[in-house]
Amino acid sequence: MTTAISPIRLGFFTRLLDQANAAERYRLAIEQIGHAENCGFDSAWIAQHHFHEDEGGLPAPFVFLSQVAARTIRIRLGTGIVTLPLELPIRVAEDAAVLDLMCGGRLEVGIGPGGNLSAYRAFGLDSDARTKLLVRHHRVLIDAWAGRPLPGGDRLYPPNPSLVDRVWQATFNVDGARRAGAAGDGLMLSRTQPRPAGKPDLSLSDIQNPMPEAAYGHCHPPHRHDHPRRPGPGSSCRLEIF
Repeated sequence: MTTAISPIRLGFFTRLLDQANAAERYRLAIEQIGHAENCGFDSAWIAQHHFHEDEGGLPAPFVFLSQVAARTIRIRLGTGIVTLPLELPIRVAEDAAVLDLMCGGRLEVGIGPGGNLSAYRAFGLDSDARTKLLVRHHRVLIDAWAGRPLPGGDRLYPPNPSLVDRVWQATFNVDGARRAGAAGDGLMLSRTQPRPAGKPDLSLSDIQNPMPEAAYGHCHPPHRHDHPRRPGPGSSCRLEIF
């Protein structure tokens, strides 16, 4: 059996942390992504953060990426990440579907629970339920893009089933990696990975190497709209490291 190896691609990632006001941060990030495209980068990824400007400067990633889409031609545009438990998943599905159509199919959608737990209280949610919310909202997101009936019987408009195969899940642990692989999603890892309690000197490779292995060991084919998700030969797994 021959295993196909995907080519390594180079992406650009920003949390929009320039020492400037919000408008200038956004202007600079747009310029940076345009420059990245001109230099041959394959993708540009932006982080969503609520409230804490020292952690990240962008609460509305799809609004920002719509402007980037209008200023670029080739480079793929990704969210790294949308804090999905804090969002209405159907609204995320709608915004992403429209943006992807407007940018010619260049959108990649990274999702995760986020690291700012105090934001959950502001949104009227319990941060202890973030994994449960992530799983539930992920299911709605996939169903919407795939064209399945939503609660009440409506279906997403505009339809965009190809987005189902461009979902990435960010995680800091093996369970999250397993969940991404089981869903057929890409896996996103970060060099800002927290160290376990009592092990501040543990290397990044010691912490993260088991994660792709866990995802690959539980990987499903891309969950296209025309067949159910199920494991089997030919599984496709994707990895991004920030």
